[in-house]
Amino acid sequence: MKPKLICLTPVRNEAWALDAFLTATSLWADHIIVADQNSTDGSREIYKKYPKVKMIENDGSELDENYRMNILYAEARKIEGEKALFMLDADEIFTANYSETADWQKIINAKAGDIFQFHWAELNSDATCYNEPNFWYQWAFYDDGTMPVAGKIHVARVPWPQNSTPNEIFVTDFKVMHLPYLNTERVKSKSRFYQCYIWLYQNTAKPIKAVQLYRGYANPEKFEPNTPVPDCFFANYKAQNIDLLKLIDFSKTFCWQDEQVLEYFKQKGTKYFSKLDIWDKTWLENLSKIAGKEISDPRNIFDKLLHFYLRKTQKYSKIKIVRGIDKILKKII
Repeated sequence: MKPKLICLTPVRNEAWALDAFLTATSLWADHIIVADQNSTDGSREIYKKYPKVKMIENDGSELDENYRMNILYAEARKIEGEKALFMLDADEIFTANYSETADWQKIINAKAGDIFQFHWAELNSDATCYNEPNFWYQWAFYDDGTMPVAGKIHVARVPWPQNSTPNEIFVTDFKVMHLPYLNTERVKSKSRFYQCYIWLYQNTAKPIKAVQLYRGYANPEKFEPNTPVPDCFFANYKAQNIDLLKLIDFSKTFCWQDEQVLEYFKQKGTKYFSKLDIWDKTWLENLSKIAGKEISDPRNIFDKLLHFYLRKTQKYSKIKIVRGIDKILKKII
């Protein structure tokens, strides 16, 4: 028998993309469970329009991926029967050809413990081109009761079976469209937040360095799509009179991540984060308006020189001489 298809989605102020995501996901999911973390942007009103959505409360005040996965999996496991669990964010939508593919048949005919890995298709600002990162993401799992792994940030979304070697299935027939680059400012906000979060909650036994954070999170505006979007990405949605792009609210550009960074500044002061290359002038002006007071760039001349070097060498960061300089900087900064 076909397993129940259950989509598990964490949300915090994602109203900009929710109508597109829930419309598309409702076509294939039997249940959509949303863990909402104190949304104030209208997200909670949007859920009510979709019969398959059940909202549960994520009462955490900070990012904690393990906690939100645990509450989502616990809620999904209240549903009786065999289950395929999909862990997708609100800015991730299957390309429209999914149901026509052999890989989709593999998903609905899987066995307990099977793990499915996907590729992103990073859409550009007008969804005419995309870039496909070389990473595989474990985002679907035929449930066998295994609990998610521990960790607060960037942890695997699906559990790894504890008593067996899982059957990993790599989905190549369709992709997961990733929407943030439809508005690059959202990507920049997320990049700044991750850097500040990691800097604030880093492992003090082996502190992460500003150079490492820059190399990992720098220059999201440099996204360069290189592949034209094929008709199959949207055709089946259009055939059902669904225009996904019209369901996206492009007016929402200030993100919860910016508000969270502002809270970090209130807690620790801006100087605490001066080694991070996050000090965009326009962003600071917008943040100052929200804060009701001026927030200025706290960097000294050395910090600015460091960030100048990192920017100029980012595309050469794998070259031996740059890696050597980076190693020295990590020791002195």
